This record gives sequence, structure tokens and C-alpha cells, in this order.
Amino acid sequence: MPIVSKTVEVANDAASIMAIVADFEAYPRWNEEVKGCWVLARYDDGRPSQLRLDTEVQGMNGTYIQAVYYPGPNQIQTVMQQGEHFSKQEQLFSAVEMGPASALLTVDMDVETTFPVPQMMVKKVVNDALEHLANNLKARAEALA
Repeated sequence: MPIVSKTVEVANDAASIMAIVADFEAYPRWNEEVKGCWVLARYDDGRPSQLRLDTEVQGMNGTYIQAVYYPGPNQIQTVMQQGEHFSKQEQLFSAVEMGPASALLTVDMDVETTFPVPQMMVKKVVNDALEHLANNLKARAEALA
């Protein structure tokens, strides 16, 4: 399935946005679909390298183990290692400065389901979930600005 992407302008700087993304254990405070998030492992520098996320999306509960990578400045990537409903789930969060108090946040997502679903329907559901995630992250970043 092709990657679904969402970009929003956020009234906060890129570093603050990425700090919110990197604070995985706080996700349940601003994303009601995340019921719990725990850091299972860390890199030598202390940044999370593996997570457990418990979710409830559209009435479907799921538990996911995700690897966390930091591919570039102001980028965080999560890659599902184990989970329900998906054979693949990857997200890339990126923030680019637009000025002294604003940035563009882009969230890219690529998923493959474990059960047969028409690709167009999967893309619609993933796009809706991505829009919800990006807007919640934007709201959190702007509330903390």
C-alpha cells in the first residue's frame, strides 16, 4: 500500500513538536486512542528504542511492539515489530522550521493489514487515523506553546 501522508502547520517550533513526539509515555494524555505506552528499551543515549502501545481504534483493541529510530534531525520513525491487525505499520514524524514560532509537521504512515480489506478502504481508514493523529499532535504542541 502506498504511504499516506499528512502535513499541518503548527504554531510551535520544530524542537518542541519533536519533544512531544518523543515523549511516548505521555501519548494517552493527548491521543485518546492510545490507552497506554511504555518504553521497553533505550539506546545508550537514553532515547527510547522499543515501545509497547495499547490502543483502541474504532472499537478494536490492539497491542503493538514498535522499534524507534531517529533517522535525521527532527525525525522520529516507529516500525512495528509485533502486533495485531497489521503485518506492517511504519510511521515517520518530521518537523521543519517555518519561522521563529511555527513549523510544518509531516506524519507519513505505511500499513498492511493481516486480513483481506480492499486497498481503497484501508487507505481511507489509515488516512482518517493519520489526520486524527496529526491534528491531536498539533493541538498538543500549540497548547504547550
